[in-house]
Amino acid sequence: MKLLFIVVVSLLAVGYARDQEAELATRGRKKGKTCSEIKLHSPKATSGSYVIDPDGEGGYEPFTIHCDMTDKNGVGLTVVGHDSEQRTLVRGYGSYVRDIHYTGSGLTSNAQLFGLLDISTHCDQFIKYECHGSLLLFSPGNPNGWWVSRDNVKMTYWGGATPADSYKCACGVDNTCADSSRGCNCDKNDGVWREDSGLLTEKSDLPVLQLRFGDTGASFEHG
Repeated sequence: MKLLFIVVVSLLAVGYARDQEAELATRGRKKGKTCSEIKLHSPKATSGSYVIDPDGEGGYEPFTIHCDMTDKNGVGLTVVGHDSEQRTLVRGYGSYVRDIHYTGSGLTSNAQLFGLLDISTHCDQFIKYECHGSLLLFSPGNPNGWWVSRDNVKMTYWGGATPADSYKCACGVDNTCADSSRGCNCDKNDGVWREDSGLLTEKSDLPVLQLRFGDTGASFEHG
């Protein structure tokens, strides 16, 4: 499964004179609270690694992340990577646990990340589960899989759905699941490779801290 954490932050009502912008270009990349602040102060800034300090001086230590300065009309996206972006084989019945560790030079605690979220107007995180005879959110009240929120709460909605869409994935929201009576493609639970994926967009729940899966105990069950 592949997850990508992207934070889109608001444009601050602050302007820099052209000579200041030129200074930024000639003296190298300056630290800002977010990538959008860096982009606002230096419109010619290019995508790459930058140091940000979301809570400012006197708070948590600054850390290095990737700024995408071209997507979303060049607003300046703050992209935070982690150690679970590659496909990972899930094994075991009711026992698979994967903690998500976010990466970046100087990023040593989730509190630093929470500070970034707190000053952001929007954020999203992509999440995907590929399955073969492996249930995901079925059945209500006792799901086989879930993710854990920033507040360590068990979340029973998947990418493409919202907190109001309990036990649903994207296909359950738009009524296109492989089994129309269930909320996710994987919950058809058959011998066909299927997928449930989409963006998680509820900022107060993000980032994903942990993944849990459980229906991969038999030899024909894969995730």
